[in-house]
Amino acid sequence: MGLQLHKKLINASTLWYLLTLDKTMSADEKKSKAIQNRKVHKLMKKAYEIPFYRQRFDQNHLTPDDFFCSEDLVKFPVITKDELRAWMKELYDTHPKERDSWDATSTSGSTGIPLKLYQSQREHACANASWIRILMSFGYHPFSGKMITFESSYRTEKKSQDSFVQRFGILQRRRLSEKRCVGDGMKDVIRELNEYEPDLICLRKNCIVRIALYAQQHNIPVKKPKWYIPVSEMVDEVTRNILEKTFGPGLVDAYGSDETGSCIIKRPGNDYYDICNDTHVVNIYDENGNLSDNGRVIITPLYKTDFPIINYDIGDTASSYTKNGLRYVTKIYGRLNDTIKHEHGEDTSVLELRKIPNGITGIAQFRYVQESYHDLRVELVRDPQDTTYSQKEIEDFFRRQLTSLYQDEFRIHIEWLDVIPPDPNGKLRCFVCNV
Repeated sequence: MGLQLHKKLINASTLWYLLTLDKTMSADEKKSKAIQNRKVHKLMKKAYEIPFYRQRFDQNHLTPDDFFCSEDLVKFPVITKDELRAWMKELYDTHPKERDSWDATSTSGSTGIPLKLYQSQREHACANASWIRILMSFGYHPFSGKMITFESSYRTEKKSQDSFVQRFGILQRRRLSEKRCVGDGMKDVIRELNEYEPDLICLRKNCIVRIALYAQQHNIPVKKPKWYIPVSEMVDEVTRNILEKTFGPGLVDAYGSDETGSCIIKRPGNDYYDICNDTHVVNIYDENGNLSDNGRVIITPLYKTDFPIINYDIGDTASSYTKNGLRYVTKIYGRLNDTIKHEHGEDTSVLELRKIPNGITGIAQFRYVQESYHDLRVELVRDPQDTTYSQKEIEDFFRRQLTSLYQDEFRIHIEWLDVIPPDPNGKLRCFVCNV
């Protein structure tokens, strides 16, 4: 089947797959676990026919009959970003006739090098359906709802006017270019948001934070949507507080990656994250590679049977618990590969750095930049609506906390900004190491 026909059928394929998904998000835990287990075995049977994975089976003396549930996946080796990058390149180089029918995308490259990814049109439809199901799980209706979403890095922004179909109130969606979310151009962005009155705002975290800060700094009222989703970056408590002041209580925290799709969601009012168990396995590994409640997040998309990604080490850590065989996430801590580098060769985690801003109010954004083995810059943005502490008191608090962690190892430089700009890839990481 030709690529163009594939693309024309993707909406139909998306709808068909959407109809097969559990709209209750694992309300029936026993049924959800049975579906997940069945899909695990199906995935491993498919992977066994792929040379890249067949080698991994053989090296570990495994067959598909060793895998009948999510817990069994701990037997299989983890795949890293570098291994996935090498396999994707090999597939592209060795399949010149087939590759034109693949759907190609890319990660943002926030860890250094963008990862070029390939998937079948069927997998693309499944990923779309999985995302739509997540939106529906908290009440958004994809056909009658109105959404503001971000402009993809590999697509141009759509026209601002509604299409013929959208004028009848169907599939209403507008893309917002993040290039406009700077300076006084923010005033026009907020005006358009207020005029459009979206039910859902789905933008990259750094962009929606900049909108919230501009509105607060200039006392511009923003019509609160029913829901909003900051994507591409982890939502910390500082971000949550700033966003809720502008956009209200409808914050939805959706977690995933370009490689795996979204698969973990924290809906308004919940103190835990649900996992999309019928489309993904999310396991947590301890430092010895065993299943645990705390540790590395390891994700397997179950619908990716053409280009499988099995036991993907996404690079983040989390806490969780299991109930009736299903895992629920309680806290996502962020990148495991974000580390402070020390002069004598050792690295230490930045998790303690992430906790510091939670100990004081009055901060809207923060970022740590390690410039050298002995220079650490702290970039801060003031919360315009919270003057409980002065800038000096906040600076003294950070210096005390950092000194307790590192003694006199670092010269601490604190810089106050109006807004912290995103990285060239569109993201804003809270720790950057330039060593």
